[in-house]
Amino acid sequence: MTYAAGMENWVNNSLPGGKLEYTFVSDFARIDWLMNKQGVLDTYKLIKKSWLDNYKAWTEVVIAVNMLAWAHDNLREQGYAGREPFIELYSDLYYEAKDAFYEKYTGDEEKCHYFFQMTD
Repeated sequence: MTYAAGMENWVNNSLPGGKLEYTFVSDFARIDWLMNKQGVLDTYKLIKKSWLDNYKAWTEVVIAVNMLAWAHDNLREQGYAGREPFIELYSDLYYEAKDAFYEKYTGDEEKCHYFFQMTD
């Protein structure tokens, strides 16, 4: 099993609201496996530009960056070096992505319900 596939399986098994429909976890995991912070940031910006208008997809972006922050923290605790910059990057992206969701979809009860169901 590849690093990216393992991350996607881990996230799917951790979700309270269902399974992932998109490949954002794998997309980010492939880039950060190469220890490329700028690649992660560039990918996030591209995904935001393309997917923010899709509330289900954007919900999964929020999930992906949150879970990858936790995954890197877990790897750090296991003794893997160089994880702190990725923990910080993914944590920052999580808060930015979550805020972007709230800014765009606050007031839309159906979309917010979906978001909370998937992320709670």
